[in-house]
Amino acid sequence: MATRQSALEKKLSDAVKLLKKNGYTVTPPAEPVKIDTTELNKRKLEPRRQAFINELAKYKGIYPDETLRAFFYYWSECNKSFTKMRFEMQKTFQIDLRLKTWYNNDLKRQNRYRVPTEQNRIEKLVDILNG
Repeated sequence: MATRQSALEKKLSDAVKLLKKNGYTVTPPAEPVKIDTTELNKRKLEPRRQAFINELAKYKGIYPDETLRAFFYYWSECNKSFTKMRFEMQKTFQIDLRLKTWYNNDLKRQNRYRVPTEQNRIEKLVDILNG
């Protein structure tokens, strides 16, 4: 393969000589331009992010704003190259079902960490005695 490469180099040098002979100016090729694709990817991602926000807005009266905000921040997280959001990397993703599960899990977490009031304690004791 070394002979092929040298043959190609010879053809190039012959072509450059011919161009110079005919009055053309031959300059070496410029360095390749390096493009930061991160910014480009972020711009491509923005319309999809906005569409996700619009889809979540349909559930505004159904779920609390805090729940929708937390859901959005979690599922709109981008990968390292800013080409996809977390929900786009899932094999299946239905916003209504995922949001319902998110809300139910949120309620479970709130109930787990809620400090019981005196009324709650009395109600539990009544349930135990009646049960």
